[in-house]
Amino acid sequence: MKACDDTLLEGMAFMNYLVFLNPQAGELEKILSGTKSMVVKEFDPARAAGLPVSPGDNLYFLRNKAECTLRVKATVVRVLSVTNHKDDGISNILKEMQPRLQLTEDQYNDWSTKQQVILVEFGTAQKITLVHIAMEKIPDGSNWIAFEKLNLITK
Repeated sequence: MKACDDTLLEGMAFMNYLVFLNPQAGELEKILSGTKSMVVKEFDPARAAGLPVSPGDNLYFLRNKAECTLRVKATVVRVLSVTNHKDDGISNILKEMQPRLQLTEDQYNDWSTKQQVILVEFGTAQKITLVHIAMEKIPDGSNWIAFEKLNLITK
């Protein structure tokens, strides 16, 4: 498990991420209640060097892909890269982080089979004024969309 170094943050521009949640798992409600303070991001080697999530970045949570309104925002405080090793696999780290992750059994089973994941811890989530997302402006179907300014993804 590797954490990013906070000393590298000086002078860095922060990125925003649109994060699609699992409505069946009640993730948005858990985030708003403060019981969930960490999310899992799939590691994509093709995008790893492009836009890594870093402390100070903003997460904008969307309940699901069918709902096009943002309601909640949080700031990233810590990012951990976890690789599946024989001795200390992803499943052990997920169990250790479960109080922050609040994964359902299905989510745990799915994430624990991955070769590498990114754990993204965030500070207290805040409700924001409703922002309507223009789904036609979303470039791909991934669950995490990086953007610089909200007007790039809004109606």
